[in-house]
Order: sequence, then C-alpha cells, then structure tokens
Amino acid sequence: MTEPIWSHGGAGGVHAVLEDLDHAAGALGAAAAELADAARALAVAAHVAGWTPDRAPASPALAEAAAASSREADALDALAAALRAAATAYLEGEAAARQGVSLVGSAGEGVADWFGSVVWGMRTAIGMQGLNPLVGGVRDVGQPPTTGWMGRDEASGAVGLLGDHYGEVVAALAVALRQAEAWEPPYRAVAAGEPVEARAPDSLAQVMGRLAWLQAEGDGTVAIETVRGLAGTRHLVYVPGTEDWWVSSGNPADMQSNLTSVLGAWSDAARAVTDAIAAHGIPPEEPVLLAGHSQGGMVAAVVAAALADRFRDVRVVTAGSPTGRIALPTAVPALHLENTRDLVPGLDGRANPDRANRVTVSHDRRRSARPDAPDGSRTVAQAHGIDGYAATARLVDEGVSDSTRAWMAGAAPLLAGGRSTVTAYRPVTG
Repeated sequence: MTEPIWSHGGAGGVHAVLEDLDHAAGALGAAAAELADAARALAVAAHVAGWTPDRAPASPALAEAAAASSREADALDALAAALRAAATAYLEGEAAARQGVSLVGSAGEGVADWFGSVVWGMRTAIGMQGLNPLVGGVRDVGQPPTTGWMGRDEASGAVGLLGDHYGEVVAALAVALRQAEAWEPPYRAVAAGEPVEARAPDSLAQVMGRLAWLQAEGDGTVAIETVRGLAGTRHLVYVPGTEDWWVSSGNPADMQSNLTSVLGAWSDAARAVTDAIAAHGIPPEEPVLLAGHSQGGMVAAVVAAALADRFRDVRVVTAGSPTGRIALPTAVPALHLENTRDLVPGLDGRANPDRANRVTVSHDRRRSARPDAPDGSRTVAQAHGIDGYAATARLVDEGVSDSTRAWMAGAAPLLAGGRSTVTAYRPVTG
C-alpha cells in the first residue's frame, strides 16, 4: 500500500507543474495553428504557381514546404494534446492519492467511529456514576473516536461557511476574551535560564522531538538552540503550543493568542518569541529556523514574517497549525505539516496558499502503513499529537516529493547536527 502522504506548493509543487504544462500546451497549440495557416498559404501558392508557366519550376518547392509545415503543425498539436493529457493525469492521480481509499471505506470509518462514540458515552456515564468497578472514572475512557467523519478538510469546510465574516467573528471573540482576561497579570518580558549542552537536530523528526520536550516544559517557555562551528553560527527557535485554556494566568500561550495569531496579527506569544531572540542576541546575518506545533506554528509564522525585513535567512516549520490566513514574504521558506485527520489545521477555513516558498505536506495518519506510526489518529488528541507529527516528519526526512526535498536541501545547513546549547526563556508577568 502506498503511504497516504503528498504535498502541494513549493519549488517543485504539483500546482506549479500543472500551470507550466497548461501554459506550454497553450503555446504549442498556438504555434501549431500558425504553422497550419502557413501550410495552407504555401499550398495555395504552390497551386497558383503552377498556373503560370514562367513560375512552374518553383511550385514543387512550395508544395514540399507546405507539406513540411503541415507535418510540423500536426506534431505540435499532438505534443500539446499529450501535455494536456499529462496535466489531467496529474490531477486525477492527485485526487486518487488524497482520497486514499474508496467512499465505502470512508463511510465504514465514519460508522465505526459513530458506534465507538456511543460506547464511549456509555462508559463515561458509567464512570461518572461509579457503577462499574472496571471503569475507574471519566479520565480512564479518554476521548471518543471522531476522525472517521471529522478532520482537517471537514473542519475547514464548516468554518469556511463564515466566508468573508471569518475575520470579523474571530476578532470579536478575541476582544471578548481580552476583556475576560482583564484581571490576568500582564506579560512583561522573558527571563533566560542557564544554557544546557545538547546535540543539535540533524533531521526534521528531531525538531519535532524538541517541540515535544518544550511542551513538557510548560509556562509558555520559548527555547533557542544555538550551534557554533566552522561553518558559522545558526539558531533554532522553538515556540510552544497552547498551554493556557482559561483566563486565570498570564501565560502568553493562551486562547487569545490563538485568536490573534490565526489572522496573522501580533500577540503576547509573538512578543515573547521576539523578546527571547533579542535577549539571546541573535544578529541579523545568522540563519534562524523557527518551529512550532499548533499555536506555536502560527506564532512562528507571524514572527518569521516580522523578521524577514531584518534577518538574512529566516525559515519556519509548522506542525498541526492553521496557517492559511498568515501571509509570509517570499523570502521566508515555510514547511507546513498537516495530518488530514487533525481538525486543528482546518480551523482557519482556508488551505495554505500554493507558493514557491511554502510547502504543505498532507499525511493521512489514520491510514498510515508505517510501523513507526505512534497512534491510529482515531481521536482528536491522537490526530493532533506532536508524536504523530514526528512520524510525518520522518517521512519528509526520507523525501516525499520534489518540493519537500528542495525545502529540506535549503534547510540542510540549519539541520546539520553538532554540539549546541539550549537556552529556555520563560515569560515574566505581573
């Protein structure tokens, strides 16, 4: 079974290939039409020349030129048709790859999840009532299986119903949340911890491992890993995902930052990242890679866009992040990892744009055949988990498409391993 993973956008993206094929087919078709007109004109000239005795010797040459032009026109027409057929085949192949399995199989997953959710509800009720000693409580039953009928694309379609009002709705929610957080201690700055010796990542999967470590650190911590060597100094900036789901703490990695970042706007979480970069003393001439999971990916993209004017080399990696509404300068190469069963990347209601500098990798981990897949992506938590995105990253390390290989080649100097120091920057509030 072919692994259900594909990409769009980037230097070798399918979208760009199809546009090139379409333009080439159109140009060839136009050239074929002009040659056909020329062939007809030459044929008429050859025929007319035969009527005039003093020009008769020229008519065979004109007839031969007319025949040659006609053959070339037919050849160009055939080539244009072949290019159009290739573009159609690409589209059909891409659609087949994205579908992965038949509609019957998809319906079966949905039905199975529906029954699984019913069982989950019964177990939850029993656990709450304490009627069954085999069920220790609500926490033991986990989450219901849902990804058979709700994932990234379904979430994007549902949110997309807001249309042009999406920004207005999100902005209004952000204002309401800001008012609810009025009594929280405000974000002030970041405080640096002691640098820790480490081994720098030499793969995208190891970057996901750093994000998993950062998630365990909590407190809105931003981490910067610096590698110094003969080839120069480079920095990897790790941005945390959502940590504060309520309105009771000053952690900048909160719901307000979610609502602000999804529109590409500035937030306290973004301030914490730029404050950490400033405190670390990163000069503009040294390359920087920003990486984040979930909210962290959105914030990383927003900060990367802000740094692009001053820093020579800024790159960004996101995992499970809704980044379709965040504009990135062409100078910022971005790699977006998305599990198609993860509804979070679809919460902005807009797919990432096809750009030469932006590569989006879609991976249906529920149908993954990889032995190293850490989960079945059957629940919301599994589909969104950072461990699962490490499995997707391993596939990108191995090479998914020309686009991903080109992106990884550009990022290779930043993912070259070596001895490093990791410094944690914790937000200061109050």
